[in-house]
Amino acid sequence: MNRQTRVDHARVAAALRDEPGEWLPVGEYRNSSSATSTASMIRTANQRSGSHYEPAGSCEARLIVTAEGTRVEARYRGTDNPAPARTHVSRSDGRRTRQSVDTTRVLGQIERGEVRAGPDAAREIAAKQEAAYGAAWPADHAWAEAVAGLNGGA
Repeated sequence: MNRQTRVDHARVAAALRDEPGEWLPVGEYRNSSSATSTASMIRTANQRSGSHYEPAGSCEARLIVTAEGTRVEARYRGTDNPAPARTHVSRSDGRRTRQSVDTTRVLGQIERGEVRAGPDAAREIAAKQEAAYGAAWPADHAWAEAVAGLNGGA
């Protein structure tokens, strides 16, 4: 691998548009932050090289860790099916953060029922594990009551 990865983004973007939905290699980077920056540039179509991937959201990018560094792959989604926009989430301390594409994907899976989350799902999973493998911890009701007392008796 060269010291510095040089990518012809115009050529890569044209290849992505020629094969919509197919993951194609963009480049391999020794520095993972360079790979992350390139992937972000592809997703958001910003910076000078990013203009080849316009409109923003029409291309996806993913990172793959390799023995040599980090490989960036991308695919063209099209303008009719853009990636969900990253939304700003307000935190309790007043700062705003941007939601990642992975966060958006997982939240969508939870909403569609593809992934179960929450206390009921956790209890069901724990019951299945206990039935299959036995109790992970010996029954200690005094400990459970003490913990419940710390949590307000819940």
